Parts: sequence; structure tokens; C-alpha cells
Amino acid sequence: MLAPRVAILRYIPFVVPFNDRVRLFHALVNKDRGRLGLGSLGSAIHASPMGMMAVARATVRRGSIFNDGFRALRSDNFKRRMHIEFIDRYGMPEAGIDGGGVFKEFLTSLVREAFDPKLGLFNTTPQNNIYPSPSALDDAEQRILTLDKLRFLGAVIGKALYEGVLVDAPFALFFLIRWMNQLPGFNDLPTLDEDLYRGLVNLKNYPVGDATQQSDDDDSDEDEIYQTRTVPLVPRGDRLKVTSQNRLLYVDLVAQYRLVKQIDAPVNAFVAGLHSVIPPVWLTLLFASPLELSHLLCGNANAIDIDDWKRNTVYEGAYKAAATKHPTIVNFWSVVEHDLTERQRSELCRFATSCERPPLLGFGELTPRFCIRSSDDGGENTGLILRPSEEQNARLPSASTCVNLLKLPIYSSRGVLREKLVTAIESGAGFDLS
Repeated sequence: MLAPRVAILRYIPFVVPFNDRVRLFHALVNKDRGRLGLGSLGSAIHASPMGMMAVARATVRRGSIFNDGFRALRSDNFKRRMHIEFIDRYGMPEAGIDGGGVFKEFLTSLVREAFDPKLGLFNTTPQNNIYPSPSALDDAEQRILTLDKLRFLGAVIGKALYEGVLVDAPFALFFLIRWMNQLPGFNDLPTLDEDLYRGLVNLKNYPVGDATQQSDDDDSDEDEIYQTRTVPLVPRGDRLKVTSQNRLLYVDLVAQYRLVKQIDAPVNAFVAGLHSVIPPVWLTLLFASPLELSHLLCGNANAIDIDDWKRNTVYEGAYKAAATKHPTIVNFWSVVEHDLTERQRSELCRFATSCERPPLLGFGELTPRFCIRSSDDGGENTGLILRPSEEQNARLPSASTCVNLLKLPIYSSRGVLREKLVTAIESGAGFDLS
């Protein structure tokens, strides 16, 4: 019977293993994709359009991916297939067939650009987690346009979930709660402002009669870039004193203002875009907490499983024939396992795939599969193990994140490989968007 299963997911989802709920989410997506003729999740994202929904097309310039994508796709159904063409800095179209990799590059680049706090639409908490900026709608003349942009970005994140594309966007937990059609409460305040939370806890616990020493007015100070303004939390709140009788109400009002009311309009716009792609019932039924939702979007937060990574790696070029027995590949995995810190392994994952975490269910879910290819393809299809050269030793590894490809030169020794690999992942040198 379906009803008892739904009841379990609705009221006690945590009794179902998280990985099983992730698989159920993917099953719901695949069922919806089948209904629309889009093919299964993880297939070539933009393969033949025969019998499928019309393809949405966008041409975007490097350095203006958010604005160009917004102009081209703002009114689109984000469940449609999307064909993306990049224009390089010289104004020339970049060569490439979008079998999914170019779209992934578009999506991850747009997220990186649009959620930068410098753009003004989003802020970050002291823990560097992202949430809509309280001042995003301050420009009244741009209000409608800004709301459209926020709606668009919600749909972009929904598209990432729908296509199974991991994004490096650590959203604040109190913001993620809104995605699940719920409201954050006082206990969620530390995920926004831990100092304010501690101050309010102290106020709650103050001895009776001393509460007025903490605050004179039933209002809240709101920090802005250049000034601080006082916002009444209730009608005529600036004329009310905080007392031992009303301090619990005051604490709750401050928390609700900071977590909900202050950002309500931008959050509602963003969530509307998200829910246009991902039905909210999928999120509320399948995920027991906003942290689980964050893991679905950003990947596995556990230590990287190197054995799983090895098992789900393919090899091309000079590495194809010998694969894991090629001396450079042997040295590569030895360095990854024994020399790199967990932080450096995450940076390597980001360097090659654009996300520092693997998919929730492991590297086997990565589409396309993680691939290591020699920088010199002369050995491809020959079965030969090419000899390293001085030129190879001088080169750094590079990556094509759109297809999860690490381009690894054939190095003469383990020491050289370690030096070049660490230099590449820590400096971003050798990064390639081919």
C-alpha cells in the first residue's frame, strides 16, 4: 500500500536510510523526465531531440554568463533541454558539441558568478553560507527586475537538482528550510548570526526584573552597508520597553524578523523559481533536514572514498591500455592516497569536476565518469606506454571540468608528479575550459 509508505516519509523520514531516499528522489525525477520525453537522469543531457520537448537555446559570453543566461532563458521552462553556446573573450563561438558537458559548465559557472556577494543579490554568513541579501530589493526602480533574477536563480538551482549536476554553493540552513515550505525558528538563528543568538539567550535567562537592562525598545537594529536603522518589530514598537513579561515575545520577534521577514520577498521569489522545477512535496517528503538537502545539491560531505574514486575512473590517451598499471597512474593514486590531505583531495575533486565533493551515492553517479587522460595523446590506441620527457615534466596538470576530465602529463617520477599536482590544485594554474 502506498499510503503507509507516504506516511512514513512524511512523519518519520529518517527511519528510511538517506541513500534510499536519494534514490527515490532520482526515481521521481526520472519518472517526470519520462513523462516529458527527456530521457533518464544521467543520460546525455542534450542528446537527440527526437520526440522530446523543444530545446531552449542560449548564447553566453565568458564573463557575462549570468546576465546573458538570464536574458536568454528567464521565461523558459527549465525542465526543457538546453543547448548552450559559449562566446570567448575575442567574440568567437567556442567549438564543442553539447553532450551535457557544456551545459554543466554553463550551470556551474553561472552559479559561481550569480551567487557572488559582490553582485548584491546574496550575502554570506560568518560561516560563508549563502542567503538572499536583505538589501537586494532596496532599489525600488529595479525591484521587478531583481525579483525576476531571483526567480531565475531559483529555477537554475532547481535545474541542477533535476539534472543531477552538483554545484559548489553552500546555502545557509535557515534559507534551505524555506525550500521545504517551512519557516525557520529561534533555534535556527545561529546559522545566521551566532552572536545575536547568544545575546538573545542571555536575555531570556536574565533574572526577573533585570531584562530592561538589556534593551530599551521593542525593536531591532538592522545593519546596512553604510548605516544602521531601527525597525519596529510590532506597531509602535519604538515606544515599548522590553520587560521580564514580554522578553520572550521580543526574542521570538527578533529571530523571526532576521530569519524570515527581513528577506521574505527575495526568498519567496527564489523559492518560486525552484519549485517551478522541483515540486516542493518531493523535498518535504524525502528529506528530514535542510542539511540533507544541502548534501543532495552539493554532494557528499564525508571524507572522499579513494577506493570508490579509483573504481569509477576511466583512462584515455596513453593511459588507456595499461590503465591502473601505468607508472604515472600508479604514482598518481599513491600521491592522492598517501600524500594529499583531505582538504587537498577536495581541491583536486573541485579542480577536475568543478565541485569539491563527489555525488552522494559515490563517484559512480558522476556523469560523465571521472577520466584521466594523458596530455600527449600519442599513445592512444597503440598500447604503448610513452616515455616521459623534459617537456612533460615541465607541464602542470589541467582539467576540463565540463566533462570531469583530468589531463595528466606523463611524469618521470612520483616526486615530480606530486609537486606538479599540488601546485596545480592549490593555485588553479593549468586550468582549462576546453
